[in-house]
Amino acid sequence: MERYNVMVSCLVLAATAFASPLPRQGVDNSVRKLSNNSSINAPLTDWIKNGNTDLQWYTTISVGTPPQQFNVLIDTGSQGLVLPASNCTSCSPQTLFEPSKSSTFSWMPDESGQVLFSTGGDTIPFSAEQGAHCTVVTDIASLQGLAATSYKFYLCDQEGPALSSMPNIDGILGFGIQDNSGQSLLWALYDEGLLDDPVFGIYTPSGQATGGQLTVGGVDDTKFDGELVWLDLDPLSVDHDIWAMDVQTIFVSGEQLMVASNDSVAKKPYPQSLTVLDTGTSFMMAPDYETARDIYAQISPRIYQIDPVGTWGAPCSDMEEITAELTFLFGYDGATQLNVTIPSNSFNLGPYPGEDGVCQAVINNYQSSNLNDDGRGVWICGSPLLKHYYTAWNGLDLRTGFAALKSLSSSSSTVHQAPAPHSSATHSC
Repeated sequence: MERYNVMVSCLVLAATAFASPLPRQGVDNSVRKLSNNSSINAPLTDWIKNGNTDLQWYTTISVGTPPQQFNVLIDTGSQGLVLPASNCTSCSPQTLFEPSKSSTFSWMPDESGQVLFSTGGDTIPFSAEQGAHCTVVTDIASLQGLAATSYKFYLCDQEGPALSSMPNIDGILGFGIQDNSGQSLLWALYDEGLLDDPVFGIYTPSGQATGGQLTVGGVDDTKFDGELVWLDLDPLSVDHDIWAMDVQTIFVSGEQLMVASNDSVAKKPYPQSLTVLDTGTSFMMAPDYETARDIYAQISPRIYQIDPVGTWGAPCSDMEEITAELTFLFGYDGATQLNVTIPSNSFNLGPYPGEDGVCQAVINNYQSSNLNDDGRGVWICGSPLLKHYYTAWNGLDLRTGFAALKSLSSSSSTVHQAPAPHSSATHSC
């Protein structure tokens, strides 16, 4: 999920309306005590919509003493942990956290406000940002037995409908970069010396209700083939606390995307842009209407915009026959670059509510242009792309790694620290 972080620049990327963010506790790394068992694997469950559409992956965490368990969405598009409180009347059917039942719980009543999200876990884009009214609290939080003490998180007494519409998912567990705007559980575990590295890996086998895996503190090389290709993040990642990647250009079925030129009837190759890598978004979000239009024009004349918030689709029979692939060239000039592809079987997101016989296409667009200050368009790359790769995330060195998924039947459970290759070549997974 994209979350607003103050309206900085024209990125219009999301984050909280709190008066002050959750501070990361200062840690002297020279005296950090490291655990001998500093990498863990957590199983991921796939939330599947319409019987066949992969949307989101979630895991179980424990909060409080004695522990209360919650299913939380794995979200690289936000920071921190968001949970519903026992006094929330708009949070049904989620499991609610009960502060009175935890002996280690503490309120921070002077720190409350709105947490806002611009995209959600469902495929339908928001017509307006969705929010939750929350208070910052502290308690013990643990993942697979690895516990952070006095962990700060958001406890919410009111949520918008889009935040409580996913069955079996109670809250959101953010996995941001260096954690300047809010304390993620990953960084809390790292700061307490429980992880050697603030690195995590995500394995999401498509179409498998179970079998996914989150590795915290390293990567699991039994879940991918070959080597990870590491790509440097755009410097804007630090400014906005996001996983921002440079996009050199886009290809549709191997042909470079051609777009309209402002001052000519002739078309030009799609220019450089940016993308936010967001596991908490269930679709691809193009920077503007024109980009989505030009992509679909190279795929099928039957695809059209089906609502005013930027959703596209076509008769389901036409969507099922699409054979196109969409490829992004990630990485910036002079650094490692990589082709990453959405295959044709991920273009159809299933039936669109209220439109009989119409199925939703994978790319939505912002209602108004989402541009960086330098004029580059800003995409959101969600689960339809990321689920096709093993991804590794290093918020300390500001890099993301991609590798080809290994089939579920051939994998085991060995974990090792993430490698750090650097090259100037262009790769394909």
